[in-house]
Amino acid sequence: MCILCQNPKCLINHCTPEWQQKIIGSGRMPVYPKGQNIFMEGSLVMGAYFVLKGKVKIISSNLNGKAQTVRLAKEGHILGHTAIGPEKYCVGAVTLEDSEICFVDNQTLQEAFLENPKFTFEVMQFYSKELRKSEIRTKCFAMMNNEEKVILGLLYIADTYMKEVEANFVTINLNRQEIAQIIGTNPEQVSRVLTSLKKDRLIDLKERAIIVKDITALKELISQYCFALEC
Repeated sequence: MCILCQNPKCLINHCTPEWQQKIIGSGRMPVYPKGQNIFMEGSLVMGAYFVLKGKVKIISSNLNGKAQTVRLAKEGHILGHTAIGPEKYCVGAVTLEDSEICFVDNQTLQEAFLENPKFTFEVMQFYSKELRKSEIRTKCFAMMNNEEKVILGLLYIADTYMKEVEANFVTINLNRQEIAQIIGTNPEQVSRVLTSLKKDRLIDLKERAIIVKDITALKELISQYCFALEC
């Protein structure tokens, strides 16, 4: 599994070669089609999931059962890291596209933490960074108007869909409902802002896809929230 992995950002790469071999022997790497649950909110934690290829949304339900997207994950990210051990997930994970996900069971993961301090440190660093980014987004969404929320949401999503060869342009394959779940609004408000941004030639809309034509210009529109752009 790890030897075949072409993602240099995978956290498992911080394990020793010996432990990478152990993970190969104990892990599994299924392919999840688009829209499939990787794990469900309330299910028992059996281990952790490492994204080899693809994109995933982490969702949480409110008291009325309405889903809210709390985080996006891409290649190199770890899922289920907020609950490792005999616990239950407080969130769920759903693929946004066909994805390859590496699963490592609890016992193997815990032993890897004890035997690989660099791996443990990198996981802690990842968790700390993601928590900080989530807190900043929550703070900004509380202060922003609808247009600013949508713009910050687009920039956050663009970072997930961005390829290294792209500098100022990215195509986002999410519908209005999915974007609304990320920023905490409704699809109608998202549509109105997208129409306005298209009129200003900052984005283009083609069926389901949103083509962000000028990321730099979008950042300038919310430059007063400069700390948010670190997300």
